[in-house]
Amino acid sequence: MADWIAAVAIGLITKSQTEHFLDPHSENLDLFAFWASFLLIHVGGPDSITSFSIEDNELWLRHLFSLILQVTAVAYSFFLTIPKNKLQLPTALVFFVGIIKSSERTAALYVASLDRFGSTVLPDPNPGPDYRDAVATYASMGLMDQEAGERTKTEDAVNTYFNDETNLLHEAYFQFETFKGLIVRFLVSSKERESSRTKFLKSSAANAFNIVEYELSFMYELLHTKVVMMHCIFGYVLRVTSLCFLIGALISFSFCSLNDPEFAKISIYLSYALLVIAIFLDIVSGFKLIFSKWTLIFLKDGWIKYRIPNEIFGSLARRKWSRSISQYNIVRSCLVERPKWLYKIVSYIHLKGVLETMKILMNSSSVTVTEDMKTFIFNELKRKSQTASTLTDAIEACSQRGEWALLRTSSYIKLKWSIGEFQYAESLLLWHLATELCYSTIKEKDSNERTICKHLSDYMFYLLVAKPTMLAPVLGNWQVVSQDTYAEAKRFFNELSVSDERQACEMLISVETKFRATAVKGIRSKSVLFDACVLAHQLQKMEEPRWKVMVLVWAELLCYAAIHCRPIVHAQQPSRGGEFLTFTWLLMNHFGLGTQFYKQEQQAGRKFMPVM
Repeated sequence: MADWIAAVAIGLITKSQTEHFLDPHSENLDLFAFWASFLLIHVGGPDSITSFSIEDNELWLRHLFSLILQVTAVAYSFFLTIPKNKLQLPTALVFFVGIIKSSERTAALYVASLDRFGSTVLPDPNPGPDYRDAVATYASMGLMDQEAGERTKTEDAVNTYFNDETNLLHEAYFQFETFKGLIVRFLVSSKERESSRTKFLKSSAANAFNIVEYELSFMYELLHTKVVMMHCIFGYVLRVTSLCFLIGALISFSFCSLNDPEFAKISIYLSYALLVIAIFLDIVSGFKLIFSKWTLIFLKDGWIKYRIPNEIFGSLARRKWSRSISQYNIVRSCLVERPKWLYKIVSYIHLKGVLETMKILMNSSSVTVTEDMKTFIFNELKRKSQTASTLTDAIEACSQRGEWALLRTSSYIKLKWSIGEFQYAESLLLWHLATELCYSTIKEKDSNERTICKHLSDYMFYLLVAKPTMLAPVLGNWQVVSQDTYAEAKRFFNELSVSDERQACEMLISVETKFRATAVKGIRSKSVLFDACVLAHQLQKMEEPRWKVMVLVWAELLCYAAIHCRPIVHAQQPSRGGEFLTFTWLLMNHFGLGTQFYKQEQQAGRKFMPVM
């Protein structure tokens, strides 16, 4: 919208100048050119936002052409006033500042585009030792192992204490630089995997989540702000130059417009306001630049680190997450009355999806991600990582969606059907319904496992219906299962005139389920409603504490979805408020649990085999 308004305004100014150019008695042509230059500054936009989504970054070429046209129009507007322009100097200064600001935004979009972002992740070219010299060395020494000379030094000590915010910040930046290639499907080396895994195995849950928060904040700023253009020597020079030019424009304008009868007072006051506001915004931007977390990163070993209180470091590094997860459950959804006439109308005009989205938004809620939930997820990932030292084991761990959790119980034989006989989305819906039935019908004291289980269940179901793109690779025929289950639940509740959520669950759990639904109804319907009742009954009869088992199943379902979601979809989430699933994905990779690692790295010099 800002680009469109600026383009229209520049066009109107240029048109007005062209019309008045032939009129020797026309006034304010100089001011028109002066104001047009200001529009270029606003085209650049604020430093804190250049795009709203990753897709916007891919339009950098369109922004470049638009910028060229706007600069050309402003230059033409300036040209029409030469050589009689009394405001040549301030107009020229503001014009150059406008070019700098607007070019920064286009350059930031280009750098954040996926192709360019991928190229920045690439290491510097490394041709290795000269082949002929290496052969001569091998031949003369008879040594076939060069490994010792090529080992890189590991860090002097694993930073496991992270006793203040600055340590967390610097460690987060180091980890982000290592793992940012995941976004564009690059592979992380086994050495980097092991280094990260070692650190996170010795870290605490709170510090691990804080590091991931910072990393996602870095990701957001690289993809959606001007941070890359600002935090470099060239960027600092441009900032100082822009501020000096604006101050120079203010001083020169005050001299040029002083007691000039051709300029109306209101026009002069407006011009002063534009200059003062532009200078003020530039100064504020400069302070933000100086006291940003990126500056703190580059001053890691500088004297400033030891002279600014730790609280200031922590407050400056803002995190881009609401620290909450959305909640939605199918029972509540089925009990919400919907006007049939309205659904018929929107179906005719193909807007049923919009109405469903509004329904989800109106009936969903959110809960804070507690420290208990963070600790539980962290400990589960830590346990998986400890048992998956090799990449093969890690891939196996990532492929589990509840089986390992059930294997730890004596009820595995009875419960394995709920995982093994269904696709992921079907199994998720089945366990969501069973969790809801157990939570609403079994009267017992709240425990950490019970609360976490309920929150994870409602969160995963929310992602399933509200953000299916995050689960797209594992959805299968989810929509068929969903609509059949929803239709059967609606029919059941309507027949019994149920309107209360707890009562609805009690009525469902009271149904006698001696047989599986497919054995009774056949396979025409894909509904899992009464299969969920069967599962709920089995969970109630478990010998082990049911909630401990159920929460472990939900942890695996969460991890399975996180690691199978496309990395680019995870990268989109920080600009949309952040998702706990994305936190889990990045945390899993730090624990070495992922699929984007080198399966086997070539070790140069390990064996010398002559060519026959």
